[in-house]
Amino acid sequence: MRGGSEPAVVEVRSTPEVSVQETFEEWEAAVARAYVPLVITPVRAGDFRARIVQSRFEGIDVSIVDASGQHISRIPRLLHQPEEAVLFASVTTHGHGWLEQDGRVGEMADGGLTLHVSSRPFSAHFEQSWGVVAVQVPLSEVVDASGVAAERIPTAVRFAPEGAAGIVGRFFCGLAHLQCTAPDQAAVLARHGVGLLATVVQLAAGELPRDEPSQALAKQRVLAYIQRRYTDPELTIDQVAAACAISRRTLYRLFEHGEDGVAAILRRMRVERALALIRTDPARPLLSVARASGFVSERQFYRAIKREIGMTPGEFRTNSA
Repeated sequence: MRGGSEPAVVEVRSTPEVSVQETFEEWEAAVARAYVPLVITPVRAGDFRARIVQSRFEGIDVSIVDASGQHISRIPRLLHQPEEAVLFASVTTHGHGWLEQDGRVGEMADGGLTLHVSSRPFSAHFEQSWGVVAVQVPLSEVVDASGVAAERIPTAVRFAPEGAAGIVGRFFCGLAHLQCTAPDQAAVLARHGVGLLATVVQLAAGELPRDEPSQALAKQRVLAYIQRRYTDPELTIDQVAAACAISRRTLYRLFEHGEDGVAAILRRMRVERALALIRTDPARPLLSVARASGFVSERQFYRAIKREIGMTPGEFRTNSA
């Protein structure tokens, strides 16, 4: 998924016309398409409902799941589907459940983050209604980025929301919701998802990054701060660095290997905001759009729009009409 795409929504619900059994079969098929094939069974009689809002970015999927109680199993005969193994990170947003893999049982509750992999059997159980933000990435990418072998990744372990993993979990929760309101900005932030998960794996396996402490987490703090403040025309790179407790040099070094430097990320967020305002309120004066999007001057606004999309704000408004 690239910026501008809408999340995919799947919803199933039992009705007088659709039995619980039929609904569960539909849900099981939907889960297989969205994640990996699983065996899903109800834990109690009565109506059933479930919903997935899934955002597919380049190299990483983030989804919001809300469902009635159920038991989920990844059984041996399903392990070869798909062929490429997947790492899942789940942040429990509401409800209470248990995840079991590799002989461990981890609690799923209260904003905690848990990891599991598709290449080995696992099961999860939720007695009542529950919700998670689920992240999935190719396992090989996380192994390469973290340097931690797949068999050493601590699965079915709950990481509390107060620690470093909790910060990453909140990042993914914010990303999942941002995709519904500002997909272009979400796509920019999603590029850092694999690195953040790799850092969680390193921390979980007891292997702190060898470079600057928690570099991926530092990047996440920077991105989160910019996301909160990018519409402020007074925001500067020095202010970003100071707010995130790092030097200006370190700030630039955090983003030096990606295609987007920190200044480019800030500019792109402002541009996307401006384009959205032009689309939704075409009669709004362009100077007002510029100020609401964080640009210091109308000249800066025109130059940024021209650089990003190859046309002036006026030309974009005409083409969008």
